[in-house]
Amino acid sequence: MAAIISSQEKSPEHLQNYQKWKELHQRLQRDSTIDEEILRKMKNEEKYWQQILKRLIALVRVLGEQNLAFHGTNETFYSANNGNFLKFVQYLAIFDPLMNEHLRKISNKELHTHYLGKDIQNELIQLLGNAIKKEIIQTANAMKYFSIVLNGTPDCSHVEQMIIIIRFVKVDSLKKEFSIKEHFLGFVPLKKTTGAYMAETIIQQLEEMELPIDNLRGQGYDNGANMIGKNNGRAYS
Repeated sequence: MAAIISSQEKSPEHLQNYQKWKELHQRLQRDSTIDEEILRKMKNEEKYWQQILKRLIALVRVLGEQNLAFHGTNETFYSANNGNFLKFVQYLAIFDPLMNEHLRKISNKELHTHYLGKDIQNELIQLLGNAIKKEIIQTANAMKYFSIVLNGTPDCSHVEQMIIIIRFVKVDSLKKEFSIKEHFLGFVPLKKTTGAYMAETIIQQLEEMELPIDNLRGQGYDNGANMIGKNNGRAYS
């Protein structure tokens, strides 16, 4: 038995496998296995895109707060009329090494996805808008009672759009202060402009936004002609 083991230990296959095991053991101690290297690269890539997105989200917030248009007539970097979003990205790249490297990769076509097109701009706007809307609704529910103001106007495709605005009194119990808040909650397309259909739409929207209709204490309508008797009367009583 000892002779068989000794012969096995001296065989080329055993020596080769032993060498591989020793190398693996050393790499594991140094955290330098292939899997570890792939994981490291994945983490670096993840961190890279997180940093890029943080900058883009901050830029979207600034443009939104300043009520500035995002898109231009083209989406080409370093060209005229490419919009405020890309212009600010170019400006940021002057001082920010990460964004400068990002634009370099785009220019050299090293990236197929760069998160700077109009689709990601619109998606970020929508995500931030939803977050702001959620916070407004949470505050309104915390204050309990609210009122709504509705207005109607057709868009460029001649579809009637109902504008929903919410009003409530915000109370700061610690400072013993209160203030009247008015917030825009969005546009809702209307297939009909009769009072009955508008009432159904309003109730549905309040349910979707989780605003209890029992806490509704006031209603205002700019599109008053739709509420007269011949058009199905008031929205609701």
